[in-house]
Amino acid sequence: MKKILAVICFSFLSLNLANAEILSVGVSGNVGMLEADGKETITGTSERAVTYGNNNTRLRADGVSTTTSTKGAEDIYIGYVSLFGEAHLLDTGLRLGVSYVPYALESETTANDRHDNCKNEGAANANVTTTACVNTKQTVQIDIEDLITMYVAYHHEVDLGFVDSVFIKGGVLEPDVLTKEKLASGSQYGNTTLSGQFIGLGVEKNMDNGLFVRVEGNMTQYQDIKLTNQLTGTDENANTIDITGMDGATATLSIGKSF
Repeated sequence: MKKILAVICFSFLSLNLANAEILSVGVSGNVGMLEADGKETITGTSERAVTYGNNNTRLRADGVSTTTSTKGAEDIYIGYVSLFGEAHLLDTGLRLGVSYVPYALESETTANDRHDNCKNEGAANANVTTTACVNTKQTVQIDIEDLITMYVAYHHEVDLGFVDSVFIKGGVLEPDVLTKEKLASGSQYGNTTLSGQFIGLGVEKNMDNGLFVRVEGNMTQYQDIKLTNQLTGTDENANTIDITGMDGATATLSIGKSF
């Protein structure tokens, strides 16, 4: 759907060009850092693996409902290339723009080892024997696809030697988040759509033949998202992952041409 939207937006910009409106197109290199807080909550039923004689056999069969959670904060470094197009609204200095990342952004695969199913068994007044834990490896990877940004910018001409205009811009962005995990618990988390808002400042230098170079900085804030285990059978854990407080800054260098 976002690919279709990007094509429509770029087609609209091309239509403006055909009607003698001014158009700018180009390519951008982006680098930045995001901060996010994460919380994983695991809710399920565990077995009591310790028995104390035949009179307490029922305790071994019954499960105990438990809920555990793990919190953490993460700094995420990003870098990507995007394409952009802008329609100039007459001589007002306003521009309507759209940018699109034409490939998937893949995160590093995060892995950790766990020791599960540790058991102690024994009869009443007898030594308790211990069963070795099962070592399990869990891996998680997240892909960002179809990152599209729509924005409004205002350019103000100045005469500062190496700078011909300064601008402010703001808009919204929306990528698809695809989760790829392999968890010992068997949980499978669904994909979701992430949305955010940004505001930025920048400068632009004009060159010959309509070419230009611009540098800008942007601050972005994303909505909170919640991922839920998609396996909902009676024997499955009701696990969730909450990602909150995601925001960050990016620096962008762009090269383009105005027609």
